[in-house]
Amino acid sequence: MSVTPEGPSGHLTARPEVVRRLLQSEPFARSRRRAELIDGDHDAMSELVDLVRLRHVEEDVHLAPIAGLVEETLTWLATPEVAGDQSPSVTARRRMAIAALNYLYDVDDVIPDDRRDGTIDDFVVLQAVLSRSMGGPRH
Repeated sequence: MSVTPEGPSGHLTARPEVVRRLLQSEPFARSRRRAELIDGDHDAMSELVDLVRLRHVEEDVHLAPIAGLVEETLTWLATPEVAGDQSPSVTARRRMAIAALNYLYDVDDVIPDDRRDGTIDDFVVLQAVLSRSMGGPRH
């Protein structure tokens, strides 16, 4: 997987074809299917939030640069305006954010998380999806 530092801050970024392959992968498709089940189910959403927080993103060498984005997404998803908005646009963005968060704790994703570089794919998915999911108009 090609992930390289970019910009003066040295943040990592993936080539577009890498992002595309990950978002078209079976593990991410599995996360999207799960997101449809989680969306609107308060208990399932609470469980996902707990699982994401247990990952301690801020302590992972690959994920730490986007820990703030993960936390901002959890906050965004919890706002009543977003959680209750059933418009197609907000529903699609909300479900993509849920899918990306679900991918984070899927140990059987594209690069298994027990490998030394196992969270690089998680980083790419989270960075690509979460920044876009919240990028639309916020209520």
